[in-house]
Amino acid sequence: MPATEMTTADVPGVYRRLASAIGAEHWQGAVARQEEAIRSNQFLGDYLRSEYAIAYQLEGLRRLVARFGTVPHEACNDSSIFPSLAFAAQVLGVLERSTVKQARTFVKRVRTAFSSSENMHGLSLEMQAATHFVRRGQRVAWHRENNGGSFDLLIEDLGHSGLEVECKSISENKGRRIHRRAALEFWGELWRDVGGIAQSLRSGLAVVLTVPYRLPVDTGERSALAREVVARIVAGSSATLRGGAEVRIAPFDPATIEAAKDKGRDEWRKAIDATTGTANREAVVYGTPAGGMLAFVMQSAVEDDVLDQVFATLDDSAARQFTRKRGALFWVALQGLDANQLLSLHEQVSAPGEQPTGLKLGVNNFLNRAPGHIVGVVFSSRSGLLLAIDGSTDSGGATNFFLKEESPLWHSSFRGPLRAAEMTE
Repeated sequence: MPATEMTTADVPGVYRRLASAIGAEHWQGAVARQEEAIRSNQFLGDYLRSEYAIAYQLEGLRRLVARFGTVPHEACNDSSIFPSLAFAAQVLGVLERSTVKQARTFVKRVRTAFSSSENMHGLSLEMQAATHFVRRGQRVAWHRENNGGSFDLLIEDLGHSGLEVECKSISENKGRRIHRRAALEFWGELWRDVGGIAQSLRSGLAVVLTVPYRLPVDTGERSALAREVVARIVAGSSATLRGGAEVRIAPFDPATIEAAKDKGRDEWRKAIDATTGTANREAVVYGTPAGGMLAFVMQSAVEDDVLDQVFATLDDSAARQFTRKRGALFWVALQGLDANQLLSLHEQVSAPGEQPTGLKLGVNNFLNRAPGHIVGVVFSSRSGLLLAIDGSTDSGGATNFFLKEESPLWHSSFRGPLRAAEMTE
């Protein structure tokens, strides 16, 4: 069962115990691999350090321990390491309540989580969901597949014989034709030639690349495409390229985007979209030393289908991962949304007279067609730090509940832990 509270005085001991149980070489190796990738493409830096934030934070603690023999007192109060400490405390809490065999299996799971951001997001989500129920006094067990079904958690003291919970971590790339890392890698390749050209740009230049489906995976093809795009930028004219890709080039007033920079991410995004004639695509904006601006956007000719892919994943899981003998709940993390964005979406859903969002329409349609054992879907944001009372800090994300109380396997005991009004974890 995951731990739910810790103090800064606990930090040195928590880190030491985690390093002993899991092995510091696992987060050390994860950071080394990302830094190698960043050295080859500087534009991957923010993305990879964010995706592997837990590993980076633990690696920072490892270096402090190597230097000072322990985590110094002043470092224990650094809020930037709190997400990794929450992760560590939850891992240790699970291990303390596991049998020897269960602990051995869970340690392997944690080590594997450091091998990819997808694995880490998945494990973190399971612990977030488990923590939600533990805080409400429920008994939580990590489910073992040979017990029937292949769901993640069993909330043992809810319903007649428990509530089954399956956690789904949905990457921000889900359903998107142009993935974030692929876009950054392509921009890094393009920058080798565009960087020098852009330095002298005195006005705004919008460059929109539309590929038939996805960016090329083959390095040779990707390099050839980058060279063709550079040639169009130098020529200053739009064109259709070999393979069906298109480049559209148009001038714009940099003041339009510049004025939106301090108005928040949403306004800045709207300004980029209006300037480039696109809608929420992968974009890079570079302000030049000469006072100009280059806005480069990558998009697919095939529309994204993010929500369709999310609910297709739930449809598949609903049919095969549960026992159908108990109520079953999906706990879904939308990694592309932070807590504020999900809370804003919830407020829009709840406001009288507001048009239902695509998320609400999608989840309502899913629950209407879902098998009878499905009793609800919880959507959560990616984890972060939340302000709490008495000067404390909470680690987790925002949550949005959609319940199906008409399910034949619904039980009144589910209602308390799944109250939709409880919006943070």
